[in-house]
Amino acid sequence: MKHRPRHAFCAERAVTALWDELVAVAARPMYQAGTSELAVISVMRGINVWCRDGKFFWNDLVGSTVTHPASDPAGAAQLLSALTFPLSSPFQRGRHHAPSLTAA
Repeated sequence: MKHRPRHAFCAERAVTALWDELVAVAARPMYQAGTSELAVISVMRGINVWCRDGKFFWNDLVGSTVTHPASDPAGAAQLLSALTFPLSSPFQRGRHHAPSLTAA
């Protein structure tokens, strides 16, 4: 059996680096698995990031495929953080958003 060269791309290491970046920006990945050829990380419900052939790829919330170089896990984490954890939310828990409430 032939062994891969030491300098060969390793998807599992790239996904681990992405995991570390996501944890650093307060995202909490739920699951990661893989091999040197193909790896996946589940960032949140409905958002899974796959890594293969030197690229991260995922589908955004509208179903478009996003690709990003696996050599830049910080950049991928930034894109994913903006997608999964928006900076501002229009709603706040426990607050009423109607200007006035009237009884019927």
